[in-house]
Amino acid sequence: MGSLTSIESIARQIDERRATRLREKPVDFEAYMADRAKDAAFIKPAEDFHDALHEEFFGSDEQRGRLLPWQKVEDLFRIRPGELTCWAGFNGHGKSMVTSYVLLSLMQQGEKAVVASFEMKPRKTLGRMCRQHVGTGRPTEAYVGKFLDAVSGKLWLYDQQGETTPDRIYGVVAYCAEQLGITQVVIDSLMKVVGDEDDYNGQKRFVGKLQSLARDLGIHVHLVTHSRKREDENKRPGKQDNKGSGAIVDQTDNFVSVFKVPAKEGDTGPTHCLYFDKQRNGEWEGSLALWMDEGSLRFKESPSPFV
Repeated sequence: MGSLTSIESIARQIDERRATRLREKPVDFEAYMADRAKDAAFIKPAEDFHDALHEEFFGSDEQRGRLLPWQKVEDLFRIRPGELTCWAGFNGHGKSMVTSYVLLSLMQQGEKAVVASFEMKPRKTLGRMCRQHVGTGRPTEAYVGKFLDAVSGKLWLYDQQGETTPDRIYGVVAYCAEQLGITQVVIDSLMKVVGDEDDYNGQKRFVGKLQSLARDLGIHVHLVTHSRKREDENKRPGKQDNKGSGAIVDQTDNFVSVFKVPAKEGDTGPTHCLYFDKQRNGEWEGSLALWMDEGSLRFKESPSPFV
């Protein structure tokens, strides 16, 4: 009997403490139900997506996404608004050169772009793009003028080198999209924004936020990342070789590995290869062999003479 009385006493004490907590901090049931009601607005019947579905199959090229500068992947891979693409690879394998060449093609299709390179000064970035645009490693003064005319009103550069912070990049991306009408953003590279290689949570938050900004602002974000160092870099890297958190690959829409093919004496094979290892909103994954001209830094689909 004594034991039962003790149990009843403990139960009363628990009830009293619970009642006290409720008096001190009562549950806001109306707010709770209001939050639940907000979710109902996102539940829509299929017929509400009639126009969106029509665009999926019959929309304009702009709605389907922009083309890369290579015909072989014209119907296989697109640069779509609202997406994030990671361009990955080993140091020195041409990630930045490939992205600048892609950017020139996108601007020719009517896109506006900004390059935020924290590893290269704007004069070097522009010098590389000028060579790619005019097709020579030694452009004349007239060629430089033509290049600047071609990118006027289409190309901006964020002039800061060294390390920066995720919050600053979020602001740069939003400002460029909302105030300048920019549709293509290049961030080179992840390691200059989230500096600690083992800061996996920071990398996850940054890439997740970038993907959200791309989606919400209707732009495309290009993020340059690095592959882990190997003793033998003669074998191409894949998604699993990306340096840092696995969430980087999980959260990006597209993942492209840039690989410089090992040169052999007398070899006329491709100098580079792009591996399209992920395309969330496309059906194709595969590779593209490219030949780079050392003078112009252009990338072509065949070893035919560069012009």
